[in-house]
Amino acid sequence: MNKMQPNILIVILLAAFILSCGIEENYFLPQVPEAYISRELNSDAMLIIPSIDQYYYALNYTIFYKIYISGHSTSGAIQSAEERRSISQDIATDYDVIFPSTDPTSTTTTAINTLFKNRNFFELELDGADIRELLPTSGSTMRLHFPSVPGYLPVANINGREFSLRRSSELISPEPDMFFRNSTELSDITKANSNINADVAVRSGIAIPYAYVSMYIVAIGLNPVGFTQIYSKPTHISIFRLPDIN
Repeated sequence: MNKMQPNILIVILLAAFILSCGIEENYFLPQVPEAYISRELNSDAMLIIPSIDQYYYALNYTIFYKIYISGHSTSGAIQSAEERRSISQDIATDYDVIFPSTDPTSTTTTAINTLFKNRNFFELELDGADIRELLPTSGSTMRLHFPSVPGYLPVANINGREFSLRRSSELISPEPDMFFRNSTELSDITKANSNINADVAVRSGIAIPYAYVSMYIVAIGLNPVGFTQIYSKPTHISIFRLPDIN
């Protein structure tokens, strides 16, 4: 028999106590502040991920991503609407649609998981580790690095431990592989489907294709009433350029 995860068991026990006392509670998780993320060009981002231990129903953090193919080459930061459109209209559209859910001043309550899934975003993974276990409720520091040298793998350094980034295991048969590198397969429009590269927005008619990835971080919890997942507002991390595969 599989053992129930301790943090989920705690949520269930506390929920039973609260319900028995007749206490109503508004289940909420705070957004990672924009000021906690620093960016360098389109190759690096440093995140200070705050503790949310005070929310007993919090479980962990996770990161959603989507890859975009572009005919535009840049090594600079991609922060403005004009810069996003220069990369891809797809990336500009996705950013604009998601923005109301990221805006800390907005009261938008879109179901975050549904929002990302409907726009073909997937959860980031790590090579040899569970990213949710490494982004716990106690908080952490994380540096994302996308090297410009062909053949090198993008990595995450979390609390001093380094891991290669991996695309989602929900993908059926991703090509060329599970890592974040630009390749002919990645930009092949015939492979941008649910069976192969579902996490890629491809553009046709590009002579020299480049690849970029947009990432968001969210906190995840478990609603003790109904046991549905709770999400914080997402925070946009950055748009990174993928290194060429060779």
